Amino acid sequence: MVQVGYVGLGSMGLPMALNLRKAGFGLQVVSRSRGPIERALAAGATEAAGYAALAAAVDAVCTCLPMPADVERVYLEPDGLVAAARPGTLLIDHSTVGPDTCRRIDTAARARGVHFLDAPVSGGPAGAQAGTLGIMVGGERPVFEQARPVLDAMGKTVVYMGATGSGAVAKLINNLLVGVHQRALIEMLLVGQKAGVDLDALYQVLMGSSGRSAILEMMYPRLKARDLEPKFRTELLHKDLRLALEMAAACGVRSATGETAFAAINAAMAAGYADRDTLAMLLPLERDAGVQLFGASP
Repeated sequence: MVQVGYVGLGSMGLPMALNLRKAGFGLQVVSRSRGPIERALAAGATEAAGYAALAAAVDAVCTCLPMPADVERVYLEPDGLVAAARPGTLLIDHSTVGPDTCRRIDTAARARGVHFLDAPVSGGPAGAQAGTLGIMVGGERPVFEQARPVLDAMGKTVVYMGATGSGAVAKLINNLLVGVHQRALIEMLLVGQKAGVDLDALYQVLMGSSGRSAILEMMYPRLKARDLEPKFRTELLHKDLRLALEMAAACGVRSATGETAFAAINAAMAAGYADRDTLAMLLPLERDAGVQLFGASP
C-alpha cells in the first residue's frame, strides 16, 4: 500500500492523517471543514473531489467520523466508498459505532471484492498527535496483517480482536467504562468535599492506593480547574453509552453501572452541554448534591 485516503479530519482524524504522511504514505483527503484540509495540504497531501474519487484512487481509505449515520452515508450511499472502491481496496473505519453497522459495511464491501476493518481508537487527541493510540481491530486476520503498516503509523498498541465488529465491541466496552469511572469519580469527590476531606489529600492517597485509575489521574486536575473545554464532547459519549447499552441488551446482559453513567451524561445533554467536554456531567451532579466541587461556581 502506497496511497492512503483519509475521510474526516476532525480532532482525531487530522493528526492521524498527518502521521500517515510522516510515515511516508501518499495521502489524499476529504473533509467538511476547510481549515484541516489546508493543514493536510501543507503537509503534502492532496485533496480528492469526493468520496468516490478518493476511493477509486488509493490503496486504502481510513475514516474517522462522529456519528453512525455519518459512517453509513460515507460508506454505503451510491456515491460512497464501497461503491467506488476498486476490488482489493482496503477500507478502515476508526469511528465509534455499533458492531451491526460494521457488519453491514463488511457485507457490502465483500460483495464488491473490497476489504473492510473496523478499527476504533482510544487515546484522545494527544494520543492521535503522538501516534500512540490504542487501536482495536475487527475483520479477517490476513486483511489485518495487510493493514499493519497503516495502523502502526497511527497507533502504539494495535490489537487484533477477532471477526468483523469485534473492534467496535471492544471500543464500546472501553467507553462505557470511561463513563462509569468518570461518574464514580465525580460522585466520590462530592462525597469527600461534603464530608470535610481535603480533596488534594484524597487525590494523593488514591493515586497510591487500589482506587487509582486512568480516569482519576487524567480527570482530577481538569475537574479542579473546571476545564470543560471539549477534548471529548458530551454528545459523543452520550452516543457511545447508548450504543454500549444496546449492545449489552442484545447480549442479554443488563449493565446497571452503564445505565447510571448514561443517566449522568443524558442529564448533561438535557442541560445544554452537548458541545462541552464529557466532564460537564459534573454540573447536574453538583446541582443534585447541593454542593459545588472545590467551592467554585458551576
